[in-house]
Amino acid sequence: MAHLSPRQLDIIRLAANGHTDGAIAHRLGLSLHTVRDQWRWGIKPRLGAIDRTHAVALAFAAGLITAADLHTGQEHAA
Repeated sequence: MAHLSPRQLDIIRLAANGHTDGAIAHRLGLSLHTVRDQWRWGIKPRLGAIDRTHAVALAFAAGLITAADLHTGQEHAA
């Protein structure tokens, strides 16, 4: 199973909830550049993903994120 850091898990959870990289950066207090670097050099290679959507799917398949990590209702991606 791929190992993701706690910060990378935060990023992928927010992405799974429909947040853009810009919204993820804002919510986590990171720069957009840092979030994009995490996708490019951290998350996607560790999961063997070709893109962001694939990374989220692989994270679900590996049990790194679950349905409990998804927010339904009024919270909406910004």
